[in-house]
Amino acid sequence: MPEGFGLTKHARLLTSAEFSQVLNAKPGLAWRHQDPLFRVLSAPSDHPRLGLAIAKRLMPRAVDRNRVKRLVRESFRLHQSRLPSRDYVVFARQDMRSYPSKQIRYSLDELMQAIIERSKQSQQTSQ
Repeated sequence: MPEGFGLTKHARLLTSAEFSQVLNAKPGLAWRHQDPLFRVLSAPSDHPRLGLAIAKRLMPRAVDRNRVKRLVRESFRLHQSRLPSRDYVVFARQDMRSYPSKQIRYSLDELMQAIIERSKQSQQTSQ
């Protein structure tokens, strides 16, 4: 695995307090991005970190939830070097059992790209 592309323990949100910081972030600091499959909330932090919220009511079987979580973690791992230093919480918005992995990855890539573009725009306006 290339250096800097692993998803270490430090790159994950682990406690409910860390999730709460993102969910309760002030409106001016919080970013929200969404599409039909996912909603991503983020708040400033020292480095990019990922938290997952895949509801059991949307996908009752653990195998289905775990598949979506694997795809989200992989997308985050591939994009984390370009993502701004923020904590991200990814929510599933619907049951994705019938969606092919390729479509889920495409959705995640588009969301990650939107976050990267927003970061570039906010950097330009702050200069």
